[in-house]
Amino acid sequence: MDVKDIGIKKNRVLISALLILVALAFIITFIFMWWEYASQDKYKYYSENVIEVEATIVSYSYDYSSSNKEKQNWVTIYEYESEWGTVYKGRAAVHTNESTAKAEVGEKIKIYIDPNSDWCDKHLPSFNYERALRVAIIWSIPVPIVLYLLIYRCIYRNVMNKKIKKKVYGSAFNNDRIIHTPLPNTVTQGEVTKVVKWVVCYVKVKYQDENGLAREKWARSWFTHKEAKYLQQKKTINIVPYKSTYGILEEMSAKK
Repeated sequence: MDVKDIGIKKNRVLISALLILVALAFIITFIFMWWEYASQDKYKYYSENVIEVEATIVSYSYDYSSSNKEKQNWVTIYEYESEWGTVYKGRAAVHTNESTAKAEVGEKIKIYIDPNSDWCDKHLPSFNYERALRVAIIWSIPVPIVLYLLIYRCIYRNVMNKKIKKKVYGSAFNNDRIIHTPLPNTVTQGEVTKVVKWVVCYVKVKYQDENGLAREKWARSWFTHKEAKYLQQKKTINIVPYKSTYGILEEMSAKK
């Protein structure tokens, strides 16, 4: 009969990879949002100093940067030369056919330029410190949560489980696919006293630690609803006391 590891021997590669990806996504977004807030000074400067002028569409070209290679895009280019000699250039519009782009050459459009640089745009820049700060703060809230999940639930728990397995199996723990015989006096029994079910489940166990003292602690591993139900019904389970914590060492039928 197929069996499934529960607790310290359970393979957590998938959830670890998922936590790493989620943490990276939130950290990158967090950095970007604070960078956007810091950029408000630049947007404020532009909004207060730009000049509105008329530029001329001087040429068009095929858009080689388009990600959709099956769709042809043609880009019109505008140009404006200021009194102080700075030439401002930019993209005026994108068209799906060459004839429309070609017909726009020579037309005038309104643009905004920065007299102190070669910056230009078709739209007047706007800034909003309050909104940018609010968005940055909102995106900061999940960061400590995902870092906790990554560092404690992923990295720390994997390291602790590895140490506990080494205590139980010695050097043989390196191959979890083999059912190894635990070393003497490493595995004891604990009593499941409470189960809390949420997206993941938590299990509380009463046991004796390595010094023979009675303890009642929550297992630091996550369990599925099926695993938690199995442990709750079994009641007395195999555990491995380790320093101030312990690891659950159980197997259940994969079909159960």
